[in-house]
Amino acid sequence: MIIGAGPRGLSLCERLIAHGKKEQLSTAITLIDPYLPGAVWRTEQNQDLLINSVTSQVTLFTDDTLTSGGPVVKGPTLYEWAATHGKAFAQQHAPWLSAFFDQIDSNGHCPRAVYGLYQQWFYQELRLHCPASISLTYLPAEVLSITKESDRFCVKTAAKSLIADQVILATGHGAARLSQEEAALAAFAQQKQLFYAPPANAADVDFTDIQAKKPVILRGLGLAFFDYVTLLTKGRGGRFIEENGQLSYQPSGQEPLIIAGSHRGVPYHPRGKNQKQPTQQRQPAFLTAKRLSAWRQEKQVDADIVFYFLAKEVELVYYQQYLVSMKRSNADVTAFTEAFICQEGQLSVVHDFAIPSAAVWDWSFFEQPFRKKPAEQSPQEFLLHYLKWDLKEASLGNLTGPVSSGLEVLKDLREPLRLILAEGLLSTKALKETFWHSFVPLNSFLSIGPPLQRTRELVALMEAGIVTLLGPEMVVETTEVFLTYAKQSPDHTFQATQMMEARIPTTAVEATANPLIRNLLTQGLIHPAILPIPDQTDFSTGAIAIDPATNLCLDKQNRPQSGLYCFGIPTEGIHWLTAGTAQPGTDAWNLRQADQLAAHIYAHRLSK
Repeated sequence: MIIGAGPRGLSLCERLIAHGKKEQLSTAITLIDPYLPGAVWRTEQNQDLLINSVTSQVTLFTDDTLTSGGPVVKGPTLYEWAATHGKAFAQQHAPWLSAFFDQIDSNGHCPRAVYGLYQQWFYQELRLHCPASISLTYLPAEVLSITKESDRFCVKTAAKSLIADQVILATGHGAARLSQEEAALAAFAQQKQLFYAPPANAADVDFTDIQAKKPVILRGLGLAFFDYVTLLTKGRGGRFIEENGQLSYQPSGQEPLIIAGSHRGVPYHPRGKNQKQPTQQRQPAFLTAKRLSAWRQEKQVDADIVFYFLAKEVELVYYQQYLVSMKRSNADVTAFTEAFICQEGQLSVVHDFAIPSAAVWDWSFFEQPFRKKPAEQSPQEFLLHYLKWDLKEASLGNLTGPVSSGLEVLKDLREPLRLILAEGLLSTKALKETFWHSFVPLNSFLSIGPPLQRTRELVALMEAGIVTLLGPEMVVETTEVFLTYAKQSPDHTFQATQMMEARIPTTAVEATANPLIRNLLTQGLIHPAILPIPDQTDFSTGAIAIDPATNLCLDKQNRPQSGLYCFGIPTEGIHWLTAGTAQPGTDAWNLRQADQLAAHIYAHRLSK
């Protein structure tokens, strides 16, 4: 029984069917979720909400690059499906989406609803191709509790009790209880009759109570921020107009005045214009298989060494494309590459090839852009200048633009980091401080940003006076209303009677509001993953504790719970980037993990 019908749950269904076919096994698979696909991808949501991955780089099917040993079952990527079967399927199942299929762009970003429709089609294909020995059933319901009865599980919804030999939690993003600060702000808003919206997926938020032409405070400048801004502007009838390559915004008069900020104070970098083929990835020059093998033999590695070499991977590609953009000869680029790799990225190599100081990669700037803000500029002026620079770099492309190509490396070279995590090569202290607290948020800021068009729209909205960005270290206080400012500019304050947390809820299991997960925690069938750190307080990762090799849940005594698995987003904090989409032709981690999990489920059943 699989609880959760998003991409993870569906991929696991497919792998169970494929393994069952190969081994000629009989099995009954039940997929339970209030929505098919999962709530994030439901087909009725606003079509202005886009997936952040390029359409041609999304798939639910395995291919010949799969290394986990399971049977390969090929099928169309999201783009290939949209360009062939998509429109006919939409006309039958979601006619309101049909128009999209007339303008499908392999290098564009399609609506989330369309990805949801692809998932619906995928499920129907699974059902259609199930052999007689395998059944696949979808139950539209919310699971409220699971209890263990001998070596089986009783799964309860509001209307039914079902018995399962094995249960897989693939619950994805869910609601969370408010933090202490969020609860205080909600209570203040209720007391003063103000508007406050806690963290939520933008598609689930009711925006109708947000007053037009009045200030609204948005906290958060990540991916969700762009969704909130889109629904508060274009979603209220505003129009973006392109003239001579410039984008401007024509208000509808229904927009609020958006005041936004975050701790870093800078929106996520936009994704570079895609120039890559769906299967195309850069290969490592520093984090090579040989180097990883040596670290594995030593059973440990210093985190500073790992991230030094990852930084050099980024810098190498940046300098290569910079030299090409400066019309340097192929021989020069080749010689630079050889010297930079041989000397392990020493800055002296950059100077030897006469790269001017203004063009030298500066990590301090990429980590905290405000370090380069001139004293005479306001935060808003600096951010407009910075975002236009960012857009220019992104528009040069992720194969030819120096900056975009460099940052693209962070996406292409996730596997070495996943191997280091899986092998436990970092100390627990380094895992907490260097990886989860330092690298992960920086990587998100630099490499998983919004479609380029969203940043173009943000600039147009700032120039139209609709959006104001505060700057670093956003502070929110309460007086008779909400009051906000950037810590560096405490005298430049904004007041509002309405505030929204423009962030998705935390995935930390301790804060979950999912009744099923809370039930399992109460029973002790699952518990939060904790890392002991010498001379420090133990670190709660936020994940459900699992055996990383099998994804079996661990109970309060850290004992594997035979037949109870957890897969995907609830394991974030043990696994990394669990919300990412599977990219075709890359031995996608998501599909590889689903394949391994399916193999273990059958092996467990046959061993009984």
